[in-house]
Amino acid sequence: MHEGCIGASPIKPTVAITIHTLEVYRQTHRVCPRLSIHAEAKKLCHLHGIRYHRYLADQLQVAFDVYIEVQRHVDTRVDSALGQDSPNWHMLNACPACHYEVEDEPTMPFSFQLSMDGNNSAKLVDPILRHGNECPDPRDQHCYFWMLEEYVDRFKHEVCNARQQALLPTEVPDSGQATETNDTWVDEPDSDDSSSSEPVSVCLDRWRNATPEARKQMFAVMKYPLVTIHRLMEVYQRPFVYGYDIKCMFEKIISRSSLSSTVHQLGVDGVVNGFHGHAHNRLSNTIEDFETCERMFSESNGVAPEIRNASEFHRHQVLNEHFRFSKLDKYASLSTFIYHNYVQALDSIWTNEDFLHQFPMSPDDFEADLSDECLYLQTAASKRKEDSVEIDYVKALLELEDADQKEIAGVTRRRTNTSKKLSMKMDAVEAVENQMGLTEHWSPTDPRRVAAQSRITHCSFHKAADDVERLVVMWLLELTKLQMSGLGYKLRTQISKALKTRANAICNAIEWYNKFAARLDPPRPELTWEKIAEYSFAGEFDLLRETDEQIHAKHWASPANCQAAIQYFDVQRSKEELTRCNVEIVRLLTKMRDDEEDYAMSISMLQSTDPPLAAELDRRWTYLCNVNAGHHSHIRQIQQLAGYTGSFSPDEGFIDDYNGVSVIVLLD
Repeated sequence: MHEGCIGASPIKPTVAITIHTLEVYRQTHRVCPRLSIHAEAKKLCHLHGIRYHRYLADQLQVAFDVYIEVQRHVDTRVDSALGQDSPNWHMLNACPACHYEVEDEPTMPFSFQLSMDGNNSAKLVDPILRHGNECPDPRDQHCYFWMLEEYVDRFKHEVCNARQQALLPTEVPDSGQATETNDTWVDEPDSDDSSSSEPVSVCLDRWRNATPEARKQMFAVMKYPLVTIHRLMEVYQRPFVYGYDIKCMFEKIISRSSLSSTVHQLGVDGVVNGFHGHAHNRLSNTIEDFETCERMFSESNGVAPEIRNASEFHRHQVLNEHFRFSKLDKYASLSTFIYHNYVQALDSIWTNEDFLHQFPMSPDDFEADLSDECLYLQTAASKRKEDSVEIDYVKALLELEDADQKEIAGVTRRRTNTSKKLSMKMDAVEAVENQMGLTEHWSPTDPRRVAAQSRITHCSFHKAADDVERLVVMWLLELTKLQMSGLGYKLRTQISKALKTRANAICNAIEWYNKFAARLDPPRPELTWEKIAEYSFAGEFDLLRETDEQIHAKHWASPANCQAAIQYFDVQRSKEELTRCNVEIVRLLTKMRDDEEDYAMSISMLQSTDPPLAAELDRRWTYLCNVNAGHHSHIRQIQQLAGYTGSFSPDEGFIDDYNGVSVIVLLD
């Protein structure tokens, strides 16, 4: 170690790797996660002109493990010197713009926003499925990124307990409240069962239509999002909003879990992220995309091939390194992110306000339309299921009439089987009539039968609309996968064939939809491919399913008014974004000022007592100072924008110099 090398074995090493080589590989692997330790060993062999052997990669791995362990101890000492070793410090300071609150700042509805999702790519392959026996490795690479298994398992029985609670009888809600079925823990029905009744939840139905089959088993692992919410509330003690693709169902899970009271007390809320917004009812949608997890998974998937078959220790090590670097990278681009948000918000305000000034609707009209739409959707969500006794009775009558026609047609043919079926249909009709207390059949012109027949037609129409949506969404997902990198030739060929098959299925589904749409009173307009594509992107399938003619008379249902409302609320949200950006700028400036004071004080104290640690702190501060200089430059650009509404002006501040790096210090 004193010679700048790390041996490949603890006793009498014959091979040693320079610390510089290990650091180069560490930084290269951070920016190129697909570079494995074997590829690095092969590169070194080529540079030194020797033949590659697998044991050389093993020796490089051993030396790299020691190097990472040394770096971990150095990080611990640095955190201690800076006073950053208190419990949960790294979580509380993960993002200065979100968590570094200052005095006298405007009150935010939510302290911060976050995104939740699951990812299978980074899973560890079960040792049972791998060749050979796994060598025991007692080493531990857990850090503050991880939650221990014992901590997570505290919620492993929450789902079962919540389901049992859901099955218990509950009080009848007030008539003015929107109600749904108590049992949200329904088993997944067979997708081929066309005779099933309407789904229990509109959002659950939309999620089933939009989500691949593999993800429908997510209810079995609900302990992970539950413990995540618990951990966030435990550490931050602030209201926050989370984005989750199955938020609608997860919200019901939380309401019946042990976290319910804490969630309501802190004001925690959830929304549906942008990609899955079309798969949920409109009350769950939001303007923000909340697709941070997808972008993070896109980056972390680079290390997935390396860790799937690795030991648990090396899997933790690789993920720790990846997310440590990701944290540094996100901090370095924080001011750029704020700058682009500020410019985007200003552009939205300038673009939409010109249109709204000429549109014949006032802000009060838009707000009234929004309230009316929310009220309508809440009422629509509370409609009872189409599974009444009258529906069952009319279905039985229709089946009896159909069986009777088959009996007449089979006079000259074998009629034993047909007679048995007819007798069974008659028994079914009589059973329902006894239940309803009827003495004679409903005639085809009976108003009760006509009303029930209309509801059956609506159910068939809803089923046809569901099929169209499901096929279109699956087509979009497959089309997206076709554009992803890292897919092999065979998989691309399979996806291409599936797209062709899906296109034919969509055409058939549209024909089926138009068939039932024509039977409605009044008939619904026919659908074309262009309209379907627009619905899928705009998330309008809930309105497509709605057969109530009153909705078309609603002021907010007009396409022109709807587009104007989107622009109006885009302006309102953009103004809120400006306020949020102004708060984040002050928080970031405060964080940079405090870092400068903390590093300067710690370096000064350690120069006499621990010079090596002081040198390490000075090296890290030099890098951080360069990053902060970029933050100051971007903040200066924000303050020079036309339309800037922050508390600082571009002329307030002075230039300071630290270690040769110019820093702009802004004063209030």
